[in-house]
Amino acid sequence: MQSNTMKKQRIKRAAAVLAVCVALSPAGTRPLDARVVAVQSDQVNIRKGAGLTTAVIGKANKDEVYAWQAAADGWTQIISANGQLGYIRNDLLRGYDEIVATGSGVRVRQSPSLTGAVLGSIDKGDRLTVSDRQGEWFKVRYGQADGWISAGYAKLSAPVDLPAASATGQTAPPDGPVDADGTNGTGQGGQISQAPGQIYDFSSVTVGTGTTGGALSGKVITLDPGHGTLTDGKPIDPGARGIGLGIWEKDVNLDIALKLKTILEGMGATVWMTHTGSTYLNLNGRAALANQNGSHLFISIHTNSSEKTSLNGHSVYFYAPAASDRLKDQREIRKGLAGLIQDSMTGYCGLADLGVKESNFVVLRETNCPSALIETAFLSYAQEELLLAQGAFRQRLADAIAIGIAKYFDVG
Repeated sequence: MQSNTMKKQRIKRAAAVLAVCVALSPAGTRPLDARVVAVQSDQVNIRKGAGLTTAVIGKANKDEVYAWQAAADGWTQIISANGQLGYIRNDLLRGYDEIVATGSGVRVRQSPSLTGAVLGSIDKGDRLTVSDRQGEWFKVRYGQADGWISAGYAKLSAPVDLPAASATGQTAPPDGPVDADGTNGTGQGGQISQAPGQIYDFSSVTVGTGTTGGALSGKVITLDPGHGTLTDGKPIDPGARGIGLGIWEKDVNLDIALKLKTILEGMGATVWMTHTGSTYLNLNGRAALANQNGSHLFISIHTNSSEKTSLNGHSVYFYAPAASDRLKDQREIRKGLAGLIQDSMTGYCGLADLGVKESNFVVLRETNCPSALIETAFLSYAQEELLLAQGAFRQRLADAIAIGIAKYFDVG
């Protein structure tokens, strides 16, 4: 059995993680927009991404209820009936946090079935926190356990207004059977308007949901593998090239990012990727993705290079000048994040410590959430290029970055 001291330490750590989550959220918001959402109209589109030009992957009808998964600027991520992650626009949904019993002696069961073991019962007017609905059963929190109540003896309560999309100067068209934008749900181009005059192509973006109950559960992290940008009429931006083997930076960055994604999702985080090989997103667009999806962190992964082939080691960049009204309050937070990742890399991977540096990189300047740009090692330094060519070393770098992120959230 755990000692009282260990239990107190676990409670203290959990409280610290919650405090970090609240501190990183805009004032007046909550970690969850709602626990479940109910559809308010028939034949509402479920889309692959958070935008009217992304592909339709299914339909939802009035009064269908889904567990809230994540938020993305005026859209809610849900899991559709066929198990796919999808998005529904918030003005077509209503959020709820509780159910209220409509009868007396309503049984709470261990599973969503009349044959499920009875955990207890509640009376008319009693309220329980709701987290999902499967068929004709609501999933609720009953004491310290999860239970199920027949939807025939309970109804949703404690409605929550879901946040609308950021103002774009345009009125959103209805997202029904045939979209008012004329796309008929084809999602061609994947373009989403971030602000007047700013159109970004998010067709390269992917998102994965983490393990339920993990240490980073509820956290949203955007990973940006450096380079890989496509520009019409030009070849892909490969980044730097190794001095001996000739490996390309974009390939190293992507592999580290994918390994890191797997680790973070295993810890419970929802992880967005700006791309998984190539993208039409420019640097501003990469930052815009994190701003739109409500990320708690933005991490850009790079591999260094220099004309001075003797330069070697790890470094991490942040940006939050004291003169910036928007970023100055995050100065110590961003610097601290960079320091934790840098310490973890140097301690775990063993290369030279080039320190934490501040630089006005676009992806750091334009992100609203705490962000860091990581220079993992030098492709222009022969010994480090050999290391970066090895999958085991790239895994070690991903492990080290994950440890730094976990420490930032006080769960490492």
